[in-house]
Amino acid sequence: MLRVLRRIFGPGRGGKAPVTCFIRENGPIAYHLELFGAEPREQARRLLDSQLWWSWKSGTREWTELTPLSLSAFLSDLSAGALMVGADHELPTEMTDALVEGWIRQFCRVAPVPLAVVVHVQPDRQLLFVQQHAPTPVATMLDALGLDRQAAARRAYAHLGPDSLESLAERL
Repeated sequence: MLRVLRRIFGPGRGGKAPVTCFIRENGPIAYHLELFGAEPREQARRLLDSQLWWSWKSGTREWTELTPLSLSAFLSDLSAGALMVGADHELPTEMTDALVEGWIRQFCRVAPVPLAVVVHVQPDRQLLFVQQHAPTPVATMLDALGLDRQAAARRAYAHLGPDSLESLAERL
């Protein structure tokens, strides 16, 4: 009920929706936040302005590079849900689920991989996955998005259950 009220009336006194950080000892952590809430176009532009390369996949679209030209298509896909990946160098033009699944599995093991960020947008939940000790381009992007990492509520990563990054990789 609280989630519905926040969507209707906004986040409340603090001006921003609360952020929860799902932490664990090793590997990527997750932030539950309203990444594409009130200003989805501006937030997507902030991603484009980062030093990362982005692609997304939705229920109606295969892997597509996020560019200024594809921004409208991306925004239209958000309402039904999307999976985004951000990399520290240019992504291949021919991306496949198998390739991304392999990257996510390596990312979960903190193995070298081009993947720097994973964003899973569902109609009722938005999760942003990064390494605990995020490289400078990722930390800069998080700051540009207005994510106050220090103020985030903390929960154990295990509480993500079927929304964990590992489960997400299995469903690709």
